[in-house]
This record gives sequence, structure tokens and C-alpha cells, in this order.
Amino acid sequence: MPEDERTALRQNMRQRRRTLDEAQQRAASLAVCAHLSALPCLGRARTVMAYMACGGEISLQPLLLRLLDGGRALALPRCEGPGRMTARLVRSLHALVPGEYGIPGPGDDCPVLAEEEIDVILVPGTAFDRDGGRIGQGGGYYDRFLPRTDALRVGVCHDFALLDRVPAQAHDQKMDLIVTPSGVTEAPGLHARKHTEQIDGRNGR
Repeated sequence: MPEDERTALRQNMRQRRRTLDEAQQRAASLAVCAHLSALPCLGRARTVMAYMACGGEISLQPLLLRLLDGGRALALPRCEGPGRMTARLVRSLHALVPGEYGIPGPGDDCPVLAEEEIDVILVPGTAFDRDGGRIGQGGGYYDRFLPRTDALRVGVCHDFALLDRVPAQAHDQKMDLIVTPSGVTEAPGLHARKHTEQIDGRNGR
């Protein structure tokens, strides 16, 4: 797939995110957090890995605060070098420190979480498609990290970033579910078949 097509898509999505005002961003955040909270897989998860939003990505902060208040184990990514990140446990969002690219994240004192302990991972992206395809920011962090965990993969994006097709490449990792402000889309990928019991109950949300 030509790299210029991927670059153009990233630029377009970043521009569209920049046009959203504070009220639109907040509405998108609340809608997505409500959909995520209703997912049976998230309700049963003991350990959730999420992200801190940047550049107009959908904020998950309301959900993260509820997870922490409910005593769940919450992990956030910490960049450890080019294209390499770890999942680190956090106990408070107030204790986050400026990380790579200016994104708040766990400090050195936050323990590294073993990948096999993650039940659900909430994944940001530039764009997704209905088959579970994902285009990231271009750093390859999640594409290297995701193959190391069997966690349920839940992509999160604005409605306009869920497309019929994204120009994915062989190394781009697929999602099991994609959540937008409008609702939840189940991808038909092979990875999702490992999580049938976790996904059950999606109808009726």
C-alpha cells in the first residue's frame, strides 16, 4: 500500500480532529465512555490498559477515573525508546508525568505490568475500518506491543475516523471491537474468536 496514501489519511484525520470544539470533544468523550462502560468484557476485566488522549483523540478520562475508583488495575503506556513501550500500572491520574510527545504518562516508579495480565486494551488510532483495521500515528508502538498480549483489543475513535477501509499494511494490528460516539462495531477478525465469551452480551447495549 503506498505510504503517501497513509500519510494523506493521517493528515486528513488530524485536521478533522482540530476542527472540533471543546463541547464536541466533551460530548464525544462522554458518549464513548458510556459505550465502553456498557461492554460486558470491560465489566468483567480485572486489568485494563488504556491511553491518555492527545491531538484531539477521544478522552477516556471519565472512564479511567471510574475504573480507579472501582479498584480496577489500570495500566497506561510508557514509551521506552523508538517504537517500544511498556504497560505500567497507575493508581492516580494526578501522579502522571510528561512523557514522550508531551503525553502525560506513568513515571519510572510505576511498576511494569506483564502483558499476559492485561484483559482489555483500549487502543487509540488515526483511523479504523469495519474489519478491525487500524492506522496509527506512524511510530509503530502499538503494532509492536499488541502481538505480545492476548488482551481483547478495543479501538477508540471519532465517528468520522471509522471508515469502510483503511490502507493497512501487513504489520498493522487488527482490533476486535471499535467504539465511536455512535456505538460499538464488532470486527470479524480471527483475534476476536478467542474472546467470544468476553464479547457476548453486546446486543442490547
